[in-house]
Amino acid sequence: MRARLALSMLAAAASFVGCGSKDAPAVCTLENAFDTRQRELLAVAETANEPPSIEACPELDAPSDGQTNSVGLTDGEYAALLRGANGNFFDDHVWWLKARPRGEAHTVPMQITAEHCDAVTFAKFGYEYRFATPPLTMAPECGRYLTGVAVGHQLGDSWPQVFSVDGAGLIQVAPLSTSSDFGAFLRTPRGRFAVPGRDVSVDHLDVVRHDGDSLELVAVGNGATFTSASRLVFKVGDFSRLSVQVELEPRAAATDDPWIAVAALSGWFSAIEGQQFDRIRATFTDGSVSEVALADPNLDWGNGEWTTVPISKHGAALDSLAFLQDRTRADGNWRPNVVLSSLQSNLPLSLEISITKSSVIGGNVTGNLLVDSSMAGRADTRISLGYLLTASVP
Repeated sequence: MRARLALSMLAAAASFVGCGSKDAPAVCTLENAFDTRQRELLAVAETANEPPSIEACPELDAPSDGQTNSVGLTDGEYAALLRGANGNFFDDHVWWLKARPRGEAHTVPMQITAEHCDAVTFAKFGYEYRFATPPLTMAPECGRYLTGVAVGHQLGDSWPQVFSVDGAGLIQVAPLSTSSDFGAFLRTPRGRFAVPGRDVSVDHLDVVRHDGDSLELVAVGNGATFTSASRLVFKVGDFSRLSVQVELEPRAAATDDPWIAVAALSGWFSAIEGQQFDRIRATFTDGSVSEVALADPNLDWGNGEWTTVPISKHGAALDSLAFLQDRTRADGNWRPNVVLSSLQSNLPLSLEISITKSSVIGGNVTGNLLVDSSMAGRADTRISLGYLLTASVP
C-alpha cells in the first residue's frame, strides 16, 4: 500500500507545479487544486472504486474492551502521541496543522499535500508510542501511514484545535472559544448506507492556502457509487464557518444504488451517557420549522436497530439543518451548535434523519441530504452542491 501511496503523491504534486520566470526557479502552487481535481473526476468515475486495504493493527487500534490496560490505544493514549509539536507539518504561531497517524479509531489512509506541493508522509514525524499499551519504541509496520489532519489557531496565549478531517470523511469544526469543544460531525459525500473506510473514503487532501483567519483545502473522495472533489474554505472565529463546494461524478454502480448522501450531519445522543447535541431543527424555504427534542419522553424510539426521527416536509425545499445543544442541560460541557445552511444544488435534495440505536434512548443520529444520482445521468450532468457549515457556542 505504501508504494502505491508514494507514486500517487508524486503524480499529484507534479500536476500542480507552476512555472516561475526565466530568472527564478519554478514554484509549486496548489492554487488551482480544485480545478485540477475536478478535471480528473470523469476519468476516475469510469473505473471501479478500490477501497483502501486496511490490515488489523491491534497494537495501535482501539482495545476491543475499551480498557486502558488492554493492548491498543485508547482515545487518551492516542492523544498523547500528538502532544506538543508531534506531527506538526505547519506552524506559523497563528495556525498549526498536524498530521494524524493510524491509531485508536483513525484507520483509513489519507494522502496529504502541504502548501507548495510538499508531500506529507509518516516518515517525516516522530510520534511518542511509549504511551501505547504495551509501550512501543516505534509504530508496527501496519501503522506507518497517515489518516487525517488536525488544525489549531491562536487564541491569546493558547492554540486550541478548531478543525479536523480524516480519511473516513469525517469533519469537525469548533468556534474559537475556550469554553467549547467539537460537536456533531459533518460527513463528506457517501452512499446512503455506506460504512466509512470500507465503502467511502477521503483519499487526498491538498492544503491550498492560509491567511490570518482562513484556510483553504481540497478533498478528493471516493465511494462505490461516485467520486468527488470538495473545496473547503474554513474561516475561524466566534462563529467558525466552513464553506463547502462539491463536484460529484456518479460511477456505473450508482445505477443499482442511485441515492447518494452528498452531505450529512451526525453525532451521538444518549439520555444517560451525555451527548454532542440534544435537539434537531430543520427549517424550510416556506418558513416552516420542524424540531425534535431527543430527550422528549414522548419520542418513540422504536423497537428495531434503526428508528426515524419524525421530521418530514413535502412541497418545500430544505433551508437549514441544525444539531443544537440546550446550554441549561450541558453541565458545563458545552458542545457547539452546528448548522448546515445556504444550500445550493443543481438537483433536488431530500432530507432523511435516522438513528442507529445502541441503547433504549440513545444512538448515533444522522441527518442525510440525499440526491438521486440517476437524475444526473438523465440530464447528462454531474452533481454540484454548495453549503455553509457554522459552529458556535450555544
